[in-house]
Amino acid sequence: MNIQTEDQATTLANRLKELIRRFEHRSFTAHIGHMGNAHIRQGSEQVKLHSPVRQIMYLMSLYHATALGGKERYTATSKEHSEIIRLLNEIEEGYGYEAAVSGRSDLTQVDYDRLIVTKGTFLNYYLNAPLSYYEQDVERIQRTFEHFEPYITEQTGLQIKDYLDFFTLMSNLESARVSQYINHNYDNDPILKSIRAGSDPKDLSIDQKIQLMELAEKAVYDMGIPLSDIYQAIGEEKAKQLLAFFTLLREEAPEYLYYTDPCAYLRKPVIMMDGHHVLMVYSKQLINAIYEFLYALCSEPDTPGRKVSERRDEYLEHKTADVFRDFFGPAATIYTSYKINTSEKEGNEKDLLVLHGSNAYIIECKAHKYREPMRDESKAYERIKDDFRKSIGKGYSQAKEVEDLLIGDQSFQLYNKNKQVIATLHPEDYDEVFTIAVTQERFGQIQCDLGYLLDIGEDSNYPWSVAINDLETFLITLKRKARYAEEFETFLLARERLQGRVMCYDELELCAYFLFDRENFVKNCNRSELLFSSPDMNKFFDLLYNVGFGFRDEINLAEKLKRRDFHAASVIKYHKLKPAERVIEFQKQRSTGK
Repeated sequence: MNIQTEDQATTLANRLKELIRRFEHRSFTAHIGHMGNAHIRQGSEQVKLHSPVRQIMYLMSLYHATALGGKERYTATSKEHSEIIRLLNEIEEGYGYEAAVSGRSDLTQVDYDRLIVTKGTFLNYYLNAPLSYYEQDVERIQRTFEHFEPYITEQTGLQIKDYLDFFTLMSNLESARVSQYINHNYDNDPILKSIRAGSDPKDLSIDQKIQLMELAEKAVYDMGIPLSDIYQAIGEEKAKQLLAFFTLLREEAPEYLYYTDPCAYLRKPVIMMDGHHVLMVYSKQLINAIYEFLYALCSEPDTPGRKVSERRDEYLEHKTADVFRDFFGPAATIYTSYKINTSEKEGNEKDLLVLHGSNAYIIECKAHKYREPMRDESKAYERIKDDFRKSIGKGYSQAKEVEDLLIGDQSFQLYNKNKQVIATLHPEDYDEVFTIAVTQERFGQIQCDLGYLLDIGEDSNYPWSVAINDLETFLITLKRKARYAEEFETFLLARERLQGRVMCYDELELCAYFLFDRENFVKNCNRSELLFSSPDMNKFFDLLYNVGFGFRDEINLAEKLKRRDFHAASVIKYHKLKPAERVIEFQKQRSTGK
């Protein structure tokens, strides 16, 4: 490791591991779980971590890699708690850009670019939790594994619906415990009532202070989800089986140490607080864990039918086509799985071509998963380059073949898989030709700024590369604007000028910038300076999601539409956003009783 020496990384991780192993299991897991909820579900700013979600996941994984035996009671007000926070932040800082360039004056531009690639990918992979909405996760699971349902049931005794219902149940139970904590009246405790009425806590006696601390501690423990509630909802046998799949257990693992080691919590995000309660630091991770569990199961050598990787690729292509159909509607002509040359091999079709007015959109979909970044910087760079080449790079190369024809001066034909002509295209009919590479996963900085790894010709334009969930989220919102098709064209033309000079891990930040501050977005795209995106911009999407977003089969939509959110209402009014089409359709169905 070039940035933080192995000795430094080992020393910090060992120091943290030795510190946390001292604590009794129930108190440690309860308080760390509460800390995570305070940040994620309650929006607390008291969690002084740089990347709270990932750092807490790492902390939980590290703690569960120690053997049982700690006796000390853990409290979030102790000096040990402060030391844990300090160590977590120091560990993360050791992998960042600042540590990499500190004291170095010999970096060439090539060195610096390689550093951006390796560190940017590292930070995206380890510090950012998977970002998506529940409806997107459910759809991905249903459509990827629907053909494997008999095999999944045969192997686990459970249907896909059982896994999804388990996630919904756990999320609802956790939400109920958090709501109980926030609205806790502590049985109208007289000491607490007097403080709320204005009494100075400094005037309390020692016994009164102890009583308040015990009240607060009990409230933290009460955030644990009773196993009996889970058993009652889905049956004890099924509950125990699902919990066995996704519960992280304590087991001494001396080899697990580094922040860059595989994080056990990502695959098993349920924590056994004690013999009667479980908790989750980040409930959203459970749906991701379910996907990974089913993917691994369906990747076994004896799994019948087509490979799950092929089903994953197929889902991405169908999903992308659906997103563009919903966006452009009947005004667009869409070709899928087409060929431009009858000599092309079977399975070498192009993915998607959207023709709308005088614009052509060439879309290639790549579901290739990128591997965990390595700590060795030189090896990490080569692995990242290879993964990029197999996904975004390959998608661009395939789309470029079509792009060259569309910007040429000769008419050409499209063929179906049976080598039959399905269309004849004339390049003079199209004023703008856009190339888009859609991926299953997010690649972070190297996807937001393709200038680091994508080789294009001197006279060529960069494509736009975006993860499918981000594409869907953006286009659903963009369609709420007037002249949305023209706005999409404006976005793509401006966005292309940012390639080579943007620092961004999340494409939705740039999408939100365009949606909610269009004038400044376009202005910044036309400049030559480096642009740093704002991590707060994508919160606009969460704001809209809370009052009805427009996803297919959106959960709790009826309840969302009843909410009175003045902030969301002002954003919608100020930016002249129409209701999403699926929300309008939902309201029509309710009014007619269908």
